[in-house]
Amino acid sequence: MMEKKFTPPTSMLKTFIPILVVILSFTSCQQEKTANGPIYKRDYKEAILESRKELGAHLMTSFTPGGSVSVSVDGELVWSEGLGYANKELKAPTQRNTKFRIGNSSQLFTAYLIAKMQEENQLHIDSSFYTYIPDFPKKRADFTLRMLMNQVAGFPESSNREAQQLDKKIRTLKDYIKLHENDSLVYQPDSYFLQSNLSLGLLGILAEDISQKRFADLIQETIIDTLQLNNTQLDNTMAIIENRSNTYDRDYIARLTNAPQINLNPLAPALGMLSTADDLNLAAQQLLEPGFFNEETLRLFYEPYQLSTGQRLNSSFGWLVITDREGRKVIGQAGSTTGGASAIAVYPEQKLVVTLCANLGSDFEDLPVMQIANHFLKIIDPKEDAKQE
Repeated sequence: MMEKKFTPPTSMLKTFIPILVVILSFTSCQQEKTANGPIYKRDYKEAILESRKELGAHLMTSFTPGGSVSVSVDGELVWSEGLGYANKELKAPTQRNTKFRIGNSSQLFTAYLIAKMQEENQLHIDSSFYTYIPDFPKKRADFTLRMLMNQVAGFPESSNREAQQLDKKIRTLKDYIKLHENDSLVYQPDSYFLQSNLSLGLLGILAEDISQKRFADLIQETIIDTLQLNNTQLDNTMAIIENRSNTYDRDYIARLTNAPQINLNPLAPALGMLSTADDLNLAAQQLLEPGFFNEETLRLFYEPYQLSTGQRLNSSFGWLVITDREGRKVIGQAGSTTGGASAIAVYPEQKLVVTLCANLGSDFEDLPVMQIANHFLKIIDPKEDAKQE
């Protein structure tokens, strides 16, 4: 006797299909969460555990709601994780693709852009700024693009709260340059160092003028798309930006508050980028060997700048250049702005890159990037005195 095939009634299908859709949607969410979940490489278990304690303690003691970390060795991610909250009110956890304001680390993208434009013979960094922007109001002394990028062009030091202090009418990079175009130099170019947002802004406007493209488009085409930094972009308070962290600040008695809304577009070349620890890590890996940049360009980032007075700075073309206690060379960044902070440490000889992001800016407490790096260096490049400890 032939077995009768069961055909579910239409009413059952109508009930079952919506349930199936819900189940599949939960499955999809779980897969997405896993894709942005932590990465741990077993070989570095002890370093990860110690570093996790270090970062967790920093977040707690500084009352920072959330942050992310990314560590790579020879181009391979060995630890990547989000900790704490991207949104404290909603208790939304930080993930690896959570975008943070990175503050002064934004200048690495400006440095990369100007360096690539030189490689492509669109400009020369030792030329006068006036070679490219002859109508800019003349100052009492000339200055070059290299001086602007090395923060030795003579412009005054920027306030850490400059973004908050901008008039609401200042909406674009051009507005910002127009506001400051008649500012006087405060020292003879190439004789002193002062961190100036205006110096970065002038490089941004120069790049726009040469290419006839907006700064945002130049960064997107030249850096972000080429390196596939899929979670990096210019901040825009008016736009809905997927996976953007909430931003936090402190009031006058150091209590945690929501950060004031600020427009970073006018300061885009200096402060205006959103990114993740993973994307910053990948961007910083370009310093490890020729590829995205040629050997000559890499020397721009590696070699400390020497002033006309003979003094050698602890900075290069948009980067800090120092040595750690064991004499290892470190190329780094430390960025802070209202509602966000970041830190980068690149050990070129050990091919170690450590990057951190957080959703609270601070003028007093640096992210523990060097401390975390030290835990990994004990495995990668142990020194004799470290072994004895």
